[in-house]
Amino acid sequence: MSSAAVKRIMQGLPLFLLLGWTTKLFAPNLATKSALIARDLDMRIEIVSSGAALWKQLLLPVFTVACIIYIIRSRNLLRAYMSVLLPVMLLGLFLLLSYFWSDAPSDTMRRAVRQIFLFTSVAGAVVIGRSQNRFVTYLQFFSVFLLICEAAFLLVPWISFDVYSKFTGLHQAKNEFGGIAGAFLLISVCIYRYYAETARERRNALLCAGGWLVLLILSGSKTPMGFVFLLIPLILLSQHFVRYVSISMIAMWMMLIVFIPIALIGIGEAPIEFYRSLLPEEALTGRGGIWYHLLADLKKNWMFGTAYGAYWGVGDIPEALDIKWSYYRFLHTAHSGFIDLCLELGVIPTVMWLLAFLSFLIVTRNASDPISTTLIAYGMLHNCLETSFLHGLHFIWVMMIIAIMNILYTQAKKPNLDAHFRAIRDAKRNPDAQPGG
Repeated sequence: MSSAAVKRIMQGLPLFLLLGWTTKLFAPNLATKSALIARDLDMRIEIVSSGAALWKQLLLPVFTVACIIYIIRSRNLLRAYMSVLLPVMLLGLFLLLSYFWSDAPSDTMRRAVRQIFLFTSVAGAVVIGRSQNRFVTYLQFFSVFLLICEAAFLLVPWISFDVYSKFTGLHQAKNEFGGIAGAFLLISVCIYRYYAETARERRNALLCAGGWLVLLILSGSKTPMGFVFLLIPLILLSQHFVRYVSISMIAMWMMLIVFIPIALIGIGEAPIEFYRSLLPEEALTGRGGIWYHLLADLKKNWMFGTAYGAYWGVGDIPEALDIKWSYYRFLHTAHSGFIDLCLELGVIPTVMWLLAFLSFLIVTRNASDPISTTLIAYGMLHNCLETSFLHGLHFIWVMMIIAIMNILYTQAKKPNLDAHFRAIRDAKRNPDAQPGG
């Protein structure tokens, strides 16, 4: 193997390792699926904070250090790394500051620090991969590799199918696998539509998309399936249409959590009762009921929430969900990333987050990056009915960070047009001047 090939492999290794970890590629679920779930519903269940094994906690810091060691060898790479990292680290700083009003300070600190290391490691993987313009190639290679691994689990149906005959692949549940399959299906469609330059590349992208589509259908995961079928026609038409999906989601949630409640309060109506009349509790496979119970808790800390990481997985079950004989007692997310943001960060920071993200989409509207635009739109849709925003190392959240930093890298590497045109003007004024003279 030539030294150039080894160098290319080493440049793609950070992205491969990061995606492999977040997709459970290195730790697949090998437990036989069973319908027997022993739970004593009469016993008071307490959700306790549990830290991961030490080696898992050290992976992100070690990964970050390794990326930085590679990056600091080049001043240009280091400059690009800081350019893509700084905007996201502002979010990390706010997560750390929430420690001071947290209901569970130690959990907030631990989970905030993990997010900061996630930002720094993702930035390193993106900058190293983009520095040789092979980012899409690395992403496609991992997509094919993971597809083969997931498809291989079809040979062991007692492991890869749940008790309802839904395909789960390497994962514990169909929804976890469905979110991953949906993302890589969209990536394959983007590569076919915008990046493939030869007939062979288009054929490979089409085969990859077909494989992910089959596995997604086998999973029966309705949420990612519906969003994927919504986005694919938009991708094929124009990447700009996909971007409008993200903007529409921001506008919709701003209406739901700000403008409509203010208007209802102004006329003397209760917002929760208004929404309850529109959406029955049993709607969306029971999500309506979950949301109404959680909104009752939101009243206590509506301005700044309980602080990051201080609602789920800490102390006793939230009072609003402490209902005897109820499956609500086993929840670990709100099944809506936007509602979870309000619960943990409060309504005001959630609104600021949405406005900041809207500004990002507007400022980078000319960035020709279909994959990143699609992943952001997919994440925004996914978080309507599931939770991945700031949710540990959730795959959809990691892909959104990758997409954001990929666009930021494109912005950071744009040429300084003012300096370029100034050089042209100087050359016209001094046509006899020699370069470097």
